[in-house]
Amino acid sequence: MTVAAILAELIECGITPGLTPDGRGIEVPAGRLTDAQRTAIKAHKPELIASIQASVRMASELLAAAMRACDAHGDSPQAREQMRLDCLETPPHLRADLLQHLRATYPASSRVKRHPNT
Repeated sequence: MTVAAILAELIECGITPGLTPDGRGIEVPAGRLTDAQRTAIKAHKPELIASIQASVRMASELLAAAMRACDAHGDSPQAREQMRLDCLETPPHLRADLLQHLRATYPASSRVKRHPNT
C-alpha cells in the first residue's frame, strides 16, 4: 500500500492524521484505526510523517497566498474567514494547483496590488 493510498483510506474513514508535538509520531483519534490501518501506518511511518509535514507546509503557504488575494481585494474579516475555510476544505490533491494560481496572481514579492479584474 502506498502512502497516498493509506492517507486516502484514513481520510475516507473520517480520520485526519496529525503529528505529535515533537513531529516524530502520528496522531489519530483513539480507537478509530483498524488493525490493517495500524499495520500500514507502522510500515510506512517515516514516509507518512514526511507527507503530513508537506501537507501542513502546503496548507500554510496556501493560506498565506489566499490572504494576499484578500488584501488585494480589500476583503472584510468575514470574507477573509470564508476564504480561509474554503482553502482548508479544498481537497489535498487540488491544493497545489490552487496555490500555484494564487502565487501567480498575487505574488508575495510585490506590494499589495488590486486584482487585474477590479
